[in-house]
Amino acid sequence: MPQIQVKKVVAVCFLEAVKQVLEQVCAFRVELSQQGVPGPAELTPLYAETRRLRDYLARSVSAYQDNVSLDLADPDAALLVACCRRAIEAIDLRIVEQAVPAEEKTYLQRKRQVLADWAVELAAKPLLELPLKRLSTVATDGARALLARLQQKVFGDIGQRTKFTGPGVRSDASPQPGMATGLHLFDMTVEPVPDADAGSELAAPVMASEAPRLHGGGPGGPGALSGAMLESGRLRDPRLRALMVVDLRSYERVVAAGDHRLATILLAAILEGAVIDHVLPRRGEFGLAGTPESWDPVELLLRVLGDAAEPKDRAMAFNLFSARNLLRPGVQMMSPAIVTAATFERLQEFAQRVLHVIGLGRGASAPMGMPGQSPAAD
Repeated sequence: MPQIQVKKVVAVCFLEAVKQVLEQVCAFRVELSQQGVPGPAELTPLYAETRRLRDYLARSVSAYQDNVSLDLADPDAALLVACCRRAIEAIDLRIVEQAVPAEEKTYLQRKRQVLADWAVELAAKPLLELPLKRLSTVATDGARALLARLQQKVFGDIGQRTKFTGPGVRSDASPQPGMATGLHLFDMTVEPVPDADAGSELAAPVMASEAPRLHGGGPGGPGALSGAMLESGRLRDPRLRALMVVDLRSYERVVAAGDHRLATILLAAILEGAVIDHVLPRRGEFGLAGTPESWDPVELLLRVLGDAAEPKDRAMAFNLFSARNLLRPGVQMMSPAIVTAATFERLQEFAQRVLHVIGLGRGASAPMGMPGQSPAAD
């Protein structure tokens, strides 16, 4: 990236955003260490790169000039854009959740606009996603608006984006019915598609003709999370047990119909209900206060898994429990998403593993070594 000239006040905003992310990385590492959970593999390199960028920006703003010259490599620019996005979300939450004075609110809004404009200016493909916990369960208005601007710059106008074809279809052929254009995957990952256009950035959604293979097979096969995989009768709470019966029936119907979107939403409800039922008798040992709707399902699931948690489980849990946003038109307008067959299968395997760990899967034994659980608890 060529050298850029920014006003000193803009460079200070950059520095504050990077400092904020560095503090969050440090806090996240300490939290994972206290829980005994291995963090994402990219967390340590992120700490080193963020600290280096902070030091560079601090040196740059220390000079007595009104303008600051920044010579950023492409990875540094991508990290700075990610830090700006995080800072904008934090500003939105501060404005909404705290009664800030009118003068401070005006300052925060101007700062948010400066960070957003420069983030779009510096953005390039690919956009960096920080491996940190979300600041809020639902993206703020400012964060969604910025993401839409970034996607438009990086991928082009949604109406002009390349139409992606499925396996076995020539890149110069007409797209088959049902193919999605301009949509990102639900889990923000890129699935390679054999024989597809080499320039494709996204995987195509599953075709209706592929549905039979998704719900075929026996226990453990794709689409098999039903009564054969989950023993709803083992749930202790009668309210959750009744809800689970209804959700399992609905889940079986949408899986049979090949509807991955609704199936993912119901899968999240089933797994959340199972986790809540597991911790309800042990809420004191888990340090839980209030009622279940106030509990963070992602953090709760990771605490339930304990030593059985894998490095990728935080991202999988976040993706699964964010599925409720698929039913929110306002969110989908600003950040459209689809669930592919591959994504759904990965989330399903994750849910099946969790159910077996907590002892609710078909044939699963009572969970051993779980936080706050003793044989007498069952």
